[in-house]
Amino acid sequence: MTSLWLADTAPFGPECPLPSQVDVAILGGGIAGISTALHLARAGAQVAVLEQGQVACRASGRNDGQLLLGLGEHYHRIHGQFGAEKARLLWSFLRDNHDALRSEIERSRIPCDLAQRGGLRLAETSHEWLELQQAAALLAAEGHAHTLLPASELPRWLPPARGFHGALHLHGEAIVQPVAMVRGLARAAAAAGAQIVEGASVATVHGEAGDFAVQLADGRAVRAALVVHCTSTLARELDPSRWLARAVFPFRGQVIATDVLPETIAKPFPDFAMSSNFCYEYFRMHRGRFVIGGMRWSVPGEEQGILADDTDNPAITENLLGYVREHFPSLADTAFPHVWTGIMAGTPDGLPLVGALPEAPGHHALCAFNGYGLSFAFLAGRCLAEQLVGGRSDHPALPLFVPRRLLG
Repeated sequence: MTSLWLADTAPFGPECPLPSQVDVAILGGGIAGISTALHLARAGAQVAVLEQGQVACRASGRNDGQLLLGLGEHYHRIHGQFGAEKARLLWSFLRDNHDALRSEIERSRIPCDLAQRGGLRLAETSHEWLELQQAAALLAAEGHAHTLLPASELPRWLPPARGFHGALHLHGEAIVQPVAMVRGLARAAAAAGAQIVEGASVATVHGEAGDFAVQLADGRAVRAALVVHCTSTLARELDPSRWLARAVFPFRGQVIATDVLPETIAKPFPDFAMSSNFCYEYFRMHRGRFVIGGMRWSVPGEEQGILADDTDNPAITENLLGYVREHFPSLADTAFPHVWTGIMAGTPDGLPLVGALPEAPGHHALCAFNGYGLSFAFLAGRCLAEQLVGGRSDHPALPLFVPRRLLG
């Protein structure tokens, strides 16, 4: 059940002792916690990241490594859900996240297989193709870089594909090796002064703003003025107000992958972020391997409420293999020996939580990315750090993510 990314990446290291007191205690060492720590440390704050296992060992290391625009939804649907103004703000935040993350990867010289060739949204039906055309019209009206591809052009863009009605290429999307990226960011954060403590399982948080006691399961403790919850669904258990338990729900994604393919089979696949069926199925290449996830909609319960990432659902694996046989016949007889799952946190409106918890003074959240943490968390971590250090952050999309929006 270990993801390719975790199997291929060296541990973060070196071992860091637990400090006795910090300005900010961050619970969780995934992309959200590490990004927040990096920005806080660079702003001069004393910060400790408390990670139960290893850096990026849970959701941040168990996805498929795509940096997406638009929450996976086609852009006209985002317009329909949030309205034109909020849709534009949301798109700008995702675009700015990608720009900031790519800049940091370059600044810190993080080797993480970043490929910036865009993303391909493929239509499985004529209806989805019509919706892609509607999305493209809105993207064109707002000046967002894209290319609309009828079915006749797909053999040039994705030669192995069969059975698609067209596609939309979004120029700003990318793929990355997520564990290598997050652990590289962790090294940058440590170099800036952040204390990143692995094997630090948080049991409880007691006290009040300005004087919290964060108690570990092994009896150790650290005092902190502020606490930031970045532990995905585990945050529900560590929020003493229990507000997060009411606002956030868990669900599980599943991914399978081949071993390294013969070059004649692998080479025709481009280094795109790719998806179809309104992004419910998603796939990409990684160092000669084909990686695909999704299909949770195809089983009863859609994997909601599941908290175990050390098991998988064989029915989902079989349905993913069926998808591969239908749409990529060159892989029909290929084994997929790698299977892993990851637990994600969702919210009722599909947007993350960034900011102060409404019923727990001194507690803040950066979590519940609805499966799109790589697309949000780096910039969101910078914005939250700005709020904690300076009292405010100026990105115009931030009001979309404040936790108190879910009170109504």
